[in-house]
Amino acid sequence: MESEEDVLPDWISSRIEEPNFNKDLTQKRVAEEFVFGDRPFYSVSQMHAALGGSASDDTVRTRLEELNERDVLRLQEINNGKIYWVNRPESTWPIPPDVEVEPKSSETSLSEWRNQTHVQTAAVSILAAILGTAITLVGVFQIGGYYQLPISGNDLITYGLSAALVSYVGMIASGAMWIFNQSAPE
Repeated sequence: MESEEDVLPDWISSRIEEPNFNKDLTQKRVAEEFVFGDRPFYSVSQMHAALGGSASDDTVRTRLEELNERDVLRLQEINNGKIYWVNRPESTWPIPPDVEVEPKSSETSLSEWRNQTHVQTAAVSILAAILGTAITLVGVFQIGGYYQLPISGNDLITYGLSAALVSYVGMIASGAMWIFNQSAPE
């Protein structure tokens, strides 16, 4: 734990009760261990050890539950026990003390990018181009006499080139959708 001069953040201080020195363990002392301690989360026994064993496990558990009820701590049941961590506004999970949380990025994530209509249209167009190329090659090899299929080689080449044409139309449409999305006011 860092020095005793450290002050709890206002959002925590406003939620905990005033120190009652008639109690073995105050909410403030437990909150200080969470904020200034070396761990991102604690179980009851870990908190008991971090506090020097001066209070019973039941007292520690009670203070942790009180802080959870006051929305200072979050908890998760794990392996027949509970772990507690500070309910920080920047994350719903424990944050190690040596990690600086960056603000939420305004950049598009990969999943958001993949779900955009113009990207999906371009992907289908590329797939159509690959499929059209394969069909055209099969048609060329059939005309060359390498093998016989129940469909004529000329028809295969026509279907393959048609798929390629559809692919180019899809790519142009995808580009147009992207341009309209970029020029649209947000």
